[in-house]
Amino acid sequence: MLWIATAAAGVTLLRSGSTVRAGAADESPAEELAASASLLVRIGAVPLTEEGKPPPGPHVRVATPPGEHPLLEFSHPALAITGVACWLMFTFVHYRPFAWISFAILVVTLLLGVGWFLRNRESAHRRLSGSWTFPPRLLALHGAAAALSITLTVVTALVASHA
Repeated sequence: MLWIATAAAGVTLLRSGSTVRAGAADESPAEELAASASLLVRIGAVPLTEEGKPPPGPHVRVATPPGEHPLLEFSHPALAITGVACWLMFTFVHYRPFAWISFAILVVTLLLGVGWFLRNRESAHRRLSGSWTFPPRLLALHGAAAALSITLTVVTALVASHA
């Protein structure tokens, strides 16, 4: 039940953070429209090279805008779900290595969550427009529930190992 509470607080955090982020993005639609208008290019026939081939195209670089962390935004919830799945396997099968596997996954999830928190705090200090902003109380609730979940996971895994 504690893991469900942690997940519910996490989902609420994602919703509230994305709502605030979307509100910040809606503040300057005129600037974004002007910027995108300058990027419009007329599409026409491209002259061929002497060999009869089209000229080499531009190499597109994928860059993450400041304040966005897509790898953290994906991996933290994905690893949390994987850890819970391993824990449920331990609960149903009582195979002790599943408890330790879920603990290891949760530690990595914890580190990613702390990293995401620190990146967001850094982006907020720089006042980047695309940065996530999370309600502090909800963030504390999620962190406390996650810490308690990991503590109970360790205690249960230790008890299961010595039994």
